[in-house]
Amino acid sequence: MIFATFNYAATYAIVRHLSTEFTIFQLVFFRSLCGVVFMAPWLFQVGIGILKTDHFGSYAVRSSLNYGGMLLLVFALATLPLQDVTGLMFTSPLFTVLFVALILGEGAGPRRWAALIIGFMGAMVIIRPGFQELSWGALGVIGTSCAYALINVSTKKLAKTDSSNKIVYYDFLLMSVLGVIPAIWFWNEIRAEHLVWILAMGIFSALARQGIIRALAVGEASVVMPFNFLKLPFTVCLGFVFFAENPDLWTGIGAAVIFGSSYYIARREAAIKRAQAAKPPV
Repeated sequence: MIFATFNYAATYAIVRHLSTEFTIFQLVFFRSLCGVVFMAPWLFQVGIGILKTDHFGSYAVRSSLNYGGMLLLVFALATLPLQDVTGLMFTSPLFTVLFVALILGEGAGPRRWAALIIGFMGAMVIIRPGFQELSWGALGVIGTSCAYALINVSTKKLAKTDSSNKIVYYDFLLMSVLGVIPAIWFWNEIRAEHLVWILAMGIFSALARQGIIRALAVGEASVVMPFNFLKLPFTVCLGFVFFAENPDLWTGIGAAVIFGSSYYIARREAAIKRAQAAKPPV
């Protein structure tokens, strides 16, 4: 998870750097296309028949949400300090819990609702409406968190029948298809010096995704997820060194509140599952 958070922070920094040269549509297309290329060895190994599915509609909706969310995220990375984007992205687990309760009908007790409210108050600490102008970038990050939360809800259904590699590959493939026309329409010239940065963006993004998958495969979420908070100090350091962004105390406080609320919910859900599993069969 530490490895994953560093690679996510590096991806954010490279996107910020490339955003001065390319449109958000190009950057999202580059990232998706890199994912397709990097997963090609897996597809060759298992065979193209693995892509056969009875849930193409679910994949299409999921990829559309992912594409829209990534556009908003890239826009936010181009306009906001890296630390603000990172802090607000911690709201995604909160939206996931909210949507699971509202869409899937999984009940949420008073403690979970209280934790959600506290977590969203942490987001308000970062945005600070009334004390500073509410930016489109901040709204973009919230939109990304909502989109990713809906994706998490759909993943719970797809993961019952399809492998994680298949789900990820479909994401990259369909996002590439969705993004090719907007990328061509809003195209800026690619020079030779850009290719290294585009490749690095794809590599860091792929390594981050693999890091999270492997972390959750070998360790309990309640144990490894706290290390996800290291994404914030990593982005603070990269923002300070490469973009002259000074650390912001309010962002740190708000992010800590958001993450603490998410972690509490995760630990409580894990405790409830263990208690239910320990009950003797009737």
